[in-house]
Amino acid sequence: MISIDYFMSHGSPWTFLGHNRLGDLVNKFNAKLNIYPVNYGEIFPISGGLPVSKRPPQRQKLRLQELNRWSKFLNINLNTQPNFFPSKSLLPSLIIIAAKMEKLDNYFELAFKIMNSLWVENQDIDDEDVLKKILNRMNFDAENIILLAKSEKCLDIMNKYTQLAITKNVFGAPTYIIEDQIYWGQDRLDFVERHLNSMNMD
Repeated sequence: MISIDYFMSHGSPWTFLGHNRLGDLVNKFNAKLNIYPVNYGEIFPISGGLPVSKRPPQRQKLRLQELNRWSKFLNINLNTQPNFFPSKSLLPSLIIIAAKMEKLDNYFELAFKIMNSLWVENQDIDDEDVLKKILNRMNFDAENIILLAKSEKCLDIMNKYTQLAITKNVFGAPTYIIEDQIYWGQDRLDFVERHLNSMNMD
């Protein structure tokens, strides 16, 4: 079976813009998707990355222009400057990992809904009550998932995912890896599809 490693950040608009399109590719090619929510706060310092607020103003301006271009092109009602960006908590990503640990089938959709709350609905996803509402709307056991997300076991898994990302030379979000090929950014999903097509033809 074709396998895709997906290194994501719940606080990344680029991860959000590519998320469902990646899901479409997974379904189209019947691929196995390995979702790895990671801590880019650990990755940036060793890979030359900078948080948005520390980037030069020219790059910050271009980022907003690109977000506007892509959201219009994809017909996604993205709020490019949400009130609660950047997310300062690991809890949203830990909740995705906790849902994965519980073997809940739709943790991919959960990741989308968490990001959608930030980037479309302008909600504070660092607020535990906001996360509880998302979980409850999906008929998850919110109390149990959040308790697990706050556990050392869940944090250990996230740390392992982050170390895996570093080992695989990941430096930005989102990153998709197929075989030995690294695709950084949702604007590389066309190349991801081409790679998957080539594997189907082998």
